[in-house]
Amino acid sequence: MAAARAFSEVRLINGSTGDPTLYVDYPGSDNAFLFDAGDNGRIDLERLGDLEAVFLSHHHIDHFVGFDRIIRANMDRDKTLHVFGPDGTIRKVYDRIKSYEFQFFPFQKIAVKVHDLLDGKIREALLECTRKFPPPVVTEREWIGRVIYENADLTIEAVHVDHTVKCLAYALAEKHGYHPDPVKLASGLLRPGQWVYESLRMLREGLPRTTELDIQGGKFTLGKLAELYFAESLGARITFVTDTMWTDEVKSRLVPLAKGAWRLYCDCYYAAAQLKSAQTHHHMIAPQAGELAKLAKVEQLVLIHFAPRYAGKYDQLIAEARAVFPRVSAEM
Repeated sequence: MAAARAFSEVRLINGSTGDPTLYVDYPGSDNAFLFDAGDNGRIDLERLGDLEAVFLSHHHIDHFVGFDRIIRANMDRDKTLHVFGPDGTIRKVYDRIKSYEFQFFPFQKIAVKVHDLLDGKIREALLECTRKFPPPVVTEREWIGRVIYENADLTIEAVHVDHTVKCLAYALAEKHGYHPDPVKLASGLLRPGQWVYESLRMLREGLPRTTELDIQGGKFTLGKLAELYFAESLGARITFVTDTMWTDEVKSRLVPLAKGAWRLYCDCYYAAAQLKSAQTHHHMIAPQAGELAKLAKVEQLVLIHFAPRYAGKYDQLIAEARAVFPRVSAEM
């Protein structure tokens, strides 16, 4: 099977120079994912309303200031929005929500399930609009390994890193098997809709290819749909690393998290000459980002979170990382 990728959009909302915020979407359903919640004004509320889950690295303002727009975009949705972050996320999300006055219309059925990721355990709380957001009841469960979230298509993994506050790095790993092909869906005659996931379910369950589905006024066999709109793949991995110092302990966590990734988005706040500043403020320098990409054998390295001091001189950071790992880029 080819290592095809199923997502229809992977977008670093503010490029490599702004707040590091990564949006990943899949065709045919409201199941987008957001890594960090910094400034997200460049993405419309409709797409933020498609979110299935948000993954916060930490609570510094450039990683959390956009959370209010996420709540606004999802307030009128009838769904559960999952939010993951380091210790304190439940309290901070609850405080943000309760800082507003709501009219609590009957159609506002959003529930926000918030998860604090601690060493070896996960704390969870459900914040429910239909109950007017009472104080959260927190439960706790064991956390072994890296996986923190899973659906039929993918898993999300997390590890702790070393920043000036509690901080996490994440990876999205698509599962092996059938996935919607975003290119075929975009160019096909059928409009993406619920049929995508009904067909996908049947393909994964191994139903006969002669099975017929009624879609948008026509009849289509499962085999024809598989040929026209789906791909069988090994799945792809995206890794998101921001705000961490590069230590042996962090290396032992990040290399497996990024192993074989199609794309690694990696902190590159400083150039090599500012190693002392990087160690003081717990960030990575460009050659260290290249080292992680090399050790993890990723396909592509995208540098993110450049310090403002490098405005107009970003080529220096790219060149330093490229001296260690050749397939480096940045989004301006």
